[in-house]
Amino acid sequence: MQPTVLINKHRNTALLISASNKNKLVIKMGEGKLTVSSLSTKEIDTLEYTVSTYSPKLAAQLYLNHSGGVSKRAKLHLEKIAKGEFSGMLNLE
Repeated sequence: MQPTVLINKHRNTALLISASNKNKLVIKMGEGKLTVSSLSTKEIDTLEYTVSTYSPKLAAQLYLNHSGGVSKRAKLHLEKIAKGEFSGMLNLE
């Protein structure tokens, strides 16, 4: 699984870091501390997220510098992605 940047029509972004049949682990950009959240495919559809061509590595670097802070768990994932240990995009189909 490769991390993927998601975006919706409101220009809200999330970094998809892991996927299973039922749930996806994401780090959503927003106010306050960035954390790892679990979203179902239905929730992703409800939030109208689509796959972006934006680089996961660049997104991770930006997320790491978030003014609201980053949880330990999120930081571990973001640091790996920012170092380029992952590349490519996840096919959500």
